[in-house]
Amino acid sequence: MELSRWLQLLQQGNTPHAVFLTGPEGSGKKGAARRGAALYLLGREDPRGLLECPFYQELPDYSIKTLRDCCQQLNQQAFDRGRRCLVIPDAHKLPVQNQNVLLKTLEEPPAEALLILTGNQQAVLPTIRSRCMPVQVGGMEREALVQLLIEEGVPRQTAQLAAALSDGMQDSARTYATEAYMTFRQGCLELFREAVFGSTPFAQAAALLESKPPKDQEPEDEEEGKSRKKRVARETLLDCMDVGLSNLRDALLERLGGGEYMNLDGAALRKKLADHFTTGEIQGMIATTLSTRKVLLSTVEEGRAAGSVLDGWLVALGQWKKGKTV
Repeated sequence: MELSRWLQLLQQGNTPHAVFLTGPEGSGKKGAARRGAALYLLGREDPRGLLECPFYQELPDYSIKTLRDCCQQLNQQAFDRGRRCLVIPDAHKLPVQNQNVLLKTLEEPPAEALLILTGNQQAVLPTIRSRCMPVQVGGMEREALVQLLIEEGVPRQTAQLAAALSDGMQDSARTYATEAYMTFRQGCLELFREAVFGSTPFAQAAALLESKPPKDQEPEDEEEGKSRKKRVARETLLDCMDVGLSNLRDALLERLGGGEYMNLDGAALRKKLADHFTTGEIQGMIATTLSTRKVLLSTVEEGRAAGSVLDGWLVALGQWKKGKTV
């Protein structure tokens, strides 16, 4: 659903209890969330009035205590009017444990309350995603993006996959639709599948880190070249973990009864993961991957640690298959 349509529904008093505002970086998701909250609570889109509104909350940090307190307040009936609203900016930053706390509120939404999440919809648990109405801010609807790519000469199957992966962002969709990315993606899928169901693919991982060349010009000197190589290795690993992460989330969605999958080329892997692992185990692998991403993003000397971080992630994934017949 587009932002304008959601705002129209708010004016009509016909919005669902939970929405997820998603779109490209810098598209104004947080501002749109505040506009929606103001319309819901105050009857006008001007968010300045929220500063003095006692029934408006915006999550100030991602600690589990803060989230529990905010959800508890959302569930309390206001003393002089019914409506309350909680905005959670960048909801994808919530740890998995905290997302499970939020899920309790989404499963039994309080009356006259609106929960607005913003951020990367694909980076939250499928159970969260499936209970929120998606609202596109600054991006394209999936089918419209598919048609755009097809008009640009992309085969339909590739266009559908690229559009699903891109979260409505045209530039990202065009990158995903290239032969180079699709080849890289297949390497990531093979690496992930082997780590989870086979032996730890150390050699394959080392080759993968060397598989994506820098996008910019050749370095002017040796030091610049080394720095760029480290940066590219880190970016490559982040892209690889994102492939694994999205497939794990699809597998979790499969166990929970299905839905709109992100990896249109991953049906066999999704079903195998769902068949061999419990919901808790898949959530554990998701948490492991998110934790590894955090370690990599906080590493000062980016690329130097990329190889060891990748090996550690693959070993950690392999631990989940112990004692299972796969």
